[in-house]
Amino acid sequence: MTILQRYIAQAILTSTGLVLLVLLGLYTFMDFIVEIEDVGKGQYQLTDVLAYLALSMPKRIYELLPIAALLGSVLGLGNMASQSELVVMRAAGISIEGINKAVMFVAIGLMLLALFVGEVIRPPAEQSARELQSMAQTGTVGSRSDNGFWTRDGTHFNHIDRILPDGRFAGVSIYVFDDQNRLRVVTKAKEASYDGEQWILSGVTQSNLDKEGVSVKAVEYAKWRSQLNPGLLNVVVVPPEFLPVWSLIEYIRYLKINHQSVGQYQMAFWMKVMMPLSSAVMVFLAVPFVFGPLRSTPIGARILVGALVGIGFHLFNQSFQHIGLVFGVLPWLAASLPTFLFAVVGYYWMNKIE
Repeated sequence: MTILQRYIAQAILTSTGLVLLVLLGLYTFMDFIVEIEDVGKGQYQLTDVLAYLALSMPKRIYELLPIAALLGSVLGLGNMASQSELVVMRAAGISIEGINKAVMFVAIGLMLLALFVGEVIRPPAEQSARELQSMAQTGTVGSRSDNGFWTRDGTHFNHIDRILPDGRFAGVSIYVFDDQNRLRVVTKAKEASYDGEQWILSGVTQSNLDKEGVSVKAVEYAKWRSQLNPGLLNVVVVPPEFLPVWSLIEYIRYLKINHQSVGQYQMAFWMKVMMPLSSAVMVFLAVPFVFGPLRSTPIGARILVGALVGIGFHLFNQSFQHIGLVFGVLPWLAASLPTFLFAVVGYYWMNKIE
């Protein structure tokens, strides 16, 4: 990169950082208003709210990054245009392509930042935030619903009432069916703990159903071999959009083996794949904003239009993904089409400039 290209990239990154801080502060304040209503529920106190909001910061950064990238790029390039710096650069021989190279360097950097936040920082932070909130309010780690959650291992259907803070299960019910889908065995256990290879059930009562009737036996301990392990447990508890890609891939494979619906998790996987590209496309759109039809408008108007475009992209992206799930659109297509369309629009505007 040349000195001027580094200068352009620095101006865009500085503006993007400022916009991100402003948006982060606004959304954090709104989250604080929502969470403060739950203070007093169980042991949930103000310090817990502040800790929860701090742990939720990576989630907000990840969600706001595309909009911040567009607004920051428009603001950075717009300030340079209003001070005639871009005009001087072009008069000195810097082409639109040269300016665009600096912009794309920023786009690549934001892609890497989105990957790092989304795959390294966000998943454990979001899980910790949910565990902290659930422990403070209810004394247990949060589960799928108030009535526990269900999993499946082939012909075994498992119901778990609660997940204890140390990772053990409380209130385990295992229903085993035969090839004709007839219930054959019902096993209930007070608790289940994982020893590295299998689950150890304690306080076990097992009911066997056959043609002769029902026979019941009780034992203190029993072994339970299941594909569900503590790693997959995090997938079950945490919503799919907050999971790292490798956990989604593992759980999708688990669901396919057990012939369960994978659409929601495939959509979450492709959303995470497209998220860094979305941030890059938003930065790419900033160049037409500055050199295109809006070049003669005030910087405030450009920022307003940029905000509308960024919010429009976010709403269109989220809506189309949900529509894709409802109507059975291929997950990769539903997740990538909005980003692809905005990239095509940006490319068209760029050619109009030239």
